[in-house]
Amino acid sequence: MMNYFKPSSTVAIQLDNNQFWLQIDKILMENNVVIIPVPHFFSVNQIIHMTNSAGIGTVICNRKAQTLWTNLGFEEPFYLTKDIVIMTRKLKPQIRFPKKTHKVTFTSGTTGEPKGVCLSEEHLRKVGQSLAEVTSKFNVKKHLCVLPLSILLENVAANYAAEYAGIEVITVPMSELGMNGSGSLDIEKFINALVQYQAQSIIVMPQMLKMMIAYLQQNQTDVSFLRFIAVGGAVCSKGLLEQAKELGLPVYEGYGISECGSVISLNTDDSETGHVGKILPHINVRIAEDGEIQTQGASYLGYLGEEKNSDEWFSTGDIGRFDEHHNLHIIGRKKNVIINSFGRNISPDWIEAELTAIPGIMQAVVYGDSEPFLTAICVTTHSLQSLQERIEQFNQNFPDYAQIKQIILADEPFSISNNMLTSSGKSKHQQIFKTYTKQLQDIYAVTTETRNYAV
Repeated sequence: MMNYFKPSSTVAIQLDNNQFWLQIDKILMENNVVIIPVPHFFSVNQIIHMTNSAGIGTVICNRKAQTLWTNLGFEEPFYLTKDIVIMTRKLKPQIRFPKKTHKVTFTSGTTGEPKGVCLSEEHLRKVGQSLAEVTSKFNVKKHLCVLPLSILLENVAANYAAEYAGIEVITVPMSELGMNGSGSLDIEKFINALVQYQAQSIIVMPQMLKMMIAYLQQNQTDVSFLRFIAVGGAVCSKGLLEQAKELGLPVYEGYGISECGSVISLNTDDSETGHVGKILPHINVRIAEDGEIQTQGASYLGYLGEEKNSDEWFSTGDIGRFDEHHNLHIIGRKKNVIINSFGRNISPDWIEAELTAIPGIMQAVVYGDSEPFLTAICVTTHSLQSLQERIEQFNQNFPDYAQIKQIILADEPFSISNNMLTSSGKSKHQQIFKTYTKQLQDIYAVTTETRNYAV
């Protein structure tokens, strides 16, 4: 295996969670290669973009993904185990990474082409050390990875924070946790896995927490072994956090972005909800005049293809405030970007433009911020059935998190006269959502028992 890696070479990891993931990651780290975890939710086109933009020369993947990588020009397979294979490609572009690049995490992107965020080992270790320090009060000894290790938040916790804290990390296939196919979650299987492994800490997305609460409210299950449940990736409602507290779940909300190593702040206060806690010790944060959260200190090295000045204040794109106790409160996004309840970033402009390219759809807006799936409100000449058929074809070109799952037929066109368009012709999203509040509430009122959600 050592013969495959040279310092500064670029190696992608596309594996299911298992005992080898972290071992392979550590070996790559020791060999000073650039590590690129492949997000589990990426479409084929996104993987192609990632492969070319990062100049990936070697991939370590599950055997079932071998055909995909063969089609991308990777060959000479070497089997580490019966299910894990290493493949290389001879022709690969020479990519210049920012100095000290250790890992490149690709975000889900606000367009079809995800961004590669370059991070140093020093930065990620600082984040890990901060997390270990602020969570030491919970005396966690066993952490179960319930998010894919390709997600930076889980990767930082399992690789770096756990090392500083001396925590045992348990990694099992995602299907064993109730996550199958494109990511549907069997919540009963998920809860049973927590019980089986007696996990003391886990990291979940808001939608997963919502499903946990719904299940535990109806099924008496002893989960008192849990000491720390971190929830992040998207905004979590105060009401949901309070429901978790009522059930005795030790849930703590955090805030972060990929550019800052995934975690900026964490609320470890048992008595308060509604904020994301105090800033971690490794980073500085301020609120700009317009309310935008800005950071300085431990930060990303740059995006693929560019470098940045590490001394500059970084604008997160989020609006926030500090209270009198120096707790950070997140108010919302500065720009019109949807972050669904599983933490995927989605540009409605991207999807709306594609929707209106469908013959018969004149106008469209997309709703789904902090929700598990997207709904389109369309001004169209199609019947609902006809539009559904076209949307099904439309969805085939998008990753699952960016697909339209529900449709509302607009009663009238969006116009300046009904206050749904600006003078320049842009859709007024919030006004449109307000107009169709009842229909949207009915759609998202479907219980977690009758619907699976993409994770």
